[in-house]
Amino acid sequence: MNCDYLLDSVIGSNFAGRSISALLNDLTRYRQMRRFYISMMCIISVAISAWSQNLVLEQEEADNEIAVVGYFCKNDSMTFRQAHQKYKINEGDTTISADYEEEFLIVVTDSTSEGYKMKYVPLSFTLNDADTVTAIMTNAMSQLMQSVECHFTTDELGQLQRIDNWREIRDQLRKSIKVVCDSLYGTIPELDSITPRKSLENILLLQFSTEQGIRDSYEELNDLFGLHGSIFDIGDKELDSEENGYPQHILARIGYTPVEDEENDFDGDYAIVTQTTTLIPVEDALDYGLGTMSMMMSDMITDSLDAVRDMIVDTIKAAVPQGIEMKVTEYYGYFLNGWPKGSYYERSIDMGIGKNVETRSIEWTSRHWNIYIRDDESTGNKEI
Repeated sequence: MNCDYLLDSVIGSNFAGRSISALLNDLTRYRQMRRFYISMMCIISVAISAWSQNLVLEQEEADNEIAVVGYFCKNDSMTFRQAHQKYKINEGDTTISADYEEEFLIVVTDSTSEGYKMKYVPLSFTLNDADTVTAIMTNAMSQLMQSVECHFTTDELGQLQRIDNWREIRDQLRKSIKVVCDSLYGTIPELDSITPRKSLENILLLQFSTEQGIRDSYEELNDLFGLHGSIFDIGDKELDSEENGYPQHILARIGYTPVEDEENDFDGDYAIVTQTTTLIPVEDALDYGLGTMSMMMSDMITDSLDAVRDMIVDTIKAAVPQGIEMKVTEYYGYFLNGWPKGSYYERSIDMGIGKNVETRSIEWTSRHWNIYIRDDESTGNKEI
């Protein structure tokens, strides 16, 4: 379960837990930071690039579409490991704001003609080296939620439909908010002068008050079951769009994946890779984070914040006058029966004077499936 997005929506991912003077100082320190590399991200990017080169070569000529459909059985289960990281790169120097790993179990509790009942069971949560406000909050919230199962429903194709026990989860989270704030403000007492504790508590309560709010906190469920029910044309795709209001360029590659491991891969496994580049005006990119901060601060601090905003806008515009580039890379891999093999998500926001990066990867670690035989002849009625 991912809780760190909440603080980003309340305070803004670039400025969480920061004083106004610290924000000002950062603008003059970009060229003074030491060089740091995150080799794992490079390895993942290279691996995805190499894999995608072979993807279309493995497609079956008789088929021109791939349907993401879940053929699950009652009592099927899989365990997954998720790694989540957020960091900023400024002149080669990297500052990590969130870095954690978690393991969880997905179990099919019922299978009907209308869909599947499943449960998400947290197994472990490990916070790596990150001592920011976001990290402290994520750690406290996640530790408190380790005993809470999430029961959810998919349709007959396997697409996530709803969180069945969202009210139970909401009530548990509400109890946890006080404990989380105790930890947060106890660790960083000066935070109260920037973001009053009562304001943060109220916004968190509001965020967790609806099923959609609860569902948003389980990003991994959407990563695993969000594409089920979709149909994709096999091959390479490229298009330009302004559907979201901004110029957007999309690249996609869809196809069957090679059998590299006879024990863990199947003839008929497939994957979808996309890369979306969006150009956003500087003011639009900053207004949300800074505007949300303004709602929570005193008039005096808000005036200072406006000055900081104007200075940041001018600085970024000088570096990227055409706008801020946001690049999102997504990979989704599936077994031939529709169970997710794993996913990778990377969002990079290039502001000219620095880059914000978020990565989220999920990989399967164990599986227990009942025997299932595909009806269509294209797979040779393979038993799993």
